[in-house]
Amino acid sequence: MEDNKIVSLNTDETPEQESLFSGLPQEVVDKLTPAKMRMISMYLTGMYSQGHIAKVIGVSANTIRAWLMSDEVQTLISIMQEKEFNLIESRLKSMRYKALDTMDDLLDSPIDQVRYNASKDILDRTGHKPQQTIKVDKTVTNIEQQLKQLADFNIDEDNIVDVDVDDIVELIKNG
Repeated sequence: MEDNKIVSLNTDETPEQESLFSGLPQEVVDKLTPAKMRMISMYLTGMYSQGHIAKVIGVSANTIRAWLMSDEVQTLISIMQEKEFNLIESRLKSMRYKALDTMDDLLDSPIDQVRYNASKDILDRTGHKPQQTIKVDKTVTNIEQQLKQLADFNIDEDNIVDVDVDDIVELIKNG
């Protein structure tokens, strides 16, 4: 009886890469060269620039850019990032109980400020945050309204004061 295990004939593939690429669509993984696999591994760490990856692998930066734009690499990167996101989300969710236990312990702290902050944080996060309301009372007039107000503005002849500047200067001098 024949074993249905997939055996990698690629001797350049490291155990880390084998585990990194396991569970991914085999038809896409099979299209990758060892250099592309290494490039993807380095790229996904977020620690290396495309230029540095090119130097390590021994290709040009343009080659790295072209590989990153290829459909099979884009597909694998998307799948791997989603897989990583799910792992991180799962890990964070598993820490919730520990965090709740910590908050519970802090509620019993002998230090008033610690108890207050723990209580406030719990209330805030469970929808009991104090309501903050800012009332803004502002009248906005658009340019058309302002132009209409100017057009409707009338000057009454009775309200016009005719003053001679020389008379005012003379009045000031004479005190």
